[in-house]
Amino acid sequence: MTNNKLLKLPSQRQLVDRLLHLIEFNHPFIFLSGKPGSGRGTLCESLLGQLPDSVRVVSLIGSNAMKMADVRQLLLQQVVARPLFNAQDALADSFFRMLEGKSSTLLLAIERADELPADLVGELWALCRHNDTLNTPHKLAILLSGNDVWCRNQKATLKGRAMPALELEVAPLSAPEQRIFLYEKAKELKIPTALLPKPKVEEILNAASGHPSAIMQLLEDIMTDRRPKKRQAELPVKKIATVLALAAAALLALSYLPLFDDEGKGGAEVPPQSTALPSPIAADPLSVGAASGAQPSESATPANQVARDWQPDAKTLPKKVESETVTAESTNYEGRRVVISDEVVEKLMTQPNVSGALPTEVVNELTGAGSQAVSTQVMTPTAPKASTSAPAVKAAPKPAATEPVAAPSPKVALTPVATLNKKPRNHFSIQLMGASNTQAVDNFVAEHGLAGKVWVYKTRFRGSPWYVVVQGDYANSTQAKAAIRKLSPDLLKGQPWPKSFAQIQKELKQ
Repeated sequence: MTNNKLLKLPSQRQLVDRLLHLIEFNHPFIFLSGKPGSGRGTLCESLLGQLPDSVRVVSLIGSNAMKMADVRQLLLQQVVARPLFNAQDALADSFFRMLEGKSSTLLLAIERADELPADLVGELWALCRHNDTLNTPHKLAILLSGNDVWCRNQKATLKGRAMPALELEVAPLSAPEQRIFLYEKAKELKIPTALLPKPKVEEILNAASGHPSAIMQLLEDIMTDRRPKKRQAELPVKKIATVLALAAAALLALSYLPLFDDEGKGGAEVPPQSTALPSPIAADPLSVGAASGAQPSESATPANQVARDWQPDAKTLPKKVESETVTAESTNYEGRRVVISDEVVEKLMTQPNVSGALPTEVVNELTGAGSQAVSTQVMTPTAPKASTSAPAVKAAPKPAATEPVAAPSPKVALTPVATLNKKPRNHFSIQLMGASNTQAVDNFVAEHGLAGKVWVYKTRFRGSPWYVVVQGDYANSTQAKAAIRKLSPDLLKGQPWPKSFAQIQKELKQ
């Protein structure tokens, strides 16, 4: 699944930034877990596209047909050009022999790792442990993508390193993000809005459970109708053929009935016609006429005779057709115009005119425009006419209303480096946020009321200053995760995560 729009959503973009931060600073062993259809493959593609040029990527997409020798061969061929190795040897033996002691920055990214042989995770973990013992260890990060149950079981079996394996879950999309994703993809697929009424949208979102791949599949089903259909019953061919044969026989029998009727009437004679034909007209019809003004006695003629004369007072037909043009002119015409009210224009402007565009109610729900809408039209009352007898009184100008200016957030001081270096390296804290400027940190601390309750330190990320806000001192990662679940909903929106003081002290040296 390749959904460019998915990476523009805040939760997915934040997860990619966190992966970039971990790979560049700590070079960890990461399990990227999630339900099928949650977008793990898209996140991996985006991560590989945003890595700096200094990181060399060794990638692999697993399948059930691969054996361990095939996996070793596909991975090691990407480490060096024209490698010489035995595919039956463990990864650690061939890997470090091929690098020949040269320090390298590598990322091993394996998608669908849960479909590969079970020995792969153990060999990759042994590779990291061997790298920890080198005098000049390589900057090696390993990312394995799989379903959440597999990642959780594999992570529990990995022991023996100072930096344990991490698990990052690709959580389902939030309700607003689901709607944005659905309408944007419907627009790309050119699905008419008539096929996506509100009940249908709710049905798709409930069935997808926040997974973008499921939403895409349901939208494609609307256009291609992939749902299984009931098999139509076979036509009774024999019965139809029998009925047609009977109908043809009946028509053939009906066609012979007139022959039998003619044989029964053979001796009957046809009576002659009693009505005589009229006599032909001997003269030219134009020269024949009858005088309508004659007396009844004169106009009475036999039935077989024709009137000979035209009416004496009848007008003769003209030899040439004359025409007269009459022009009707109106001097009191008044032009007319059609006036459309402002209410109708406003409704037309808010009506979506592109198939699959976001409806107005969805835009208002996502941006909060529905509760903050302000009328842009101001009605100015018409001033009454001044009486001629009363003197005009000039109104004093009202002072302009000044809008209150928000006070700047209080400045948050950086925590002394010695304070953070005194913390035990195996203890954990909670990272609440990170920003590239102190103003964002000041606003975050002031907004959530964290003044005096957090530590703020400065490090460097991709050559630029980076400010991190952490909170709490916990003996292990389990206690830190339990503390995260007790945070306020506003802080949980930032997806806080446990961070060891060993990592914090390492970042302070950047």
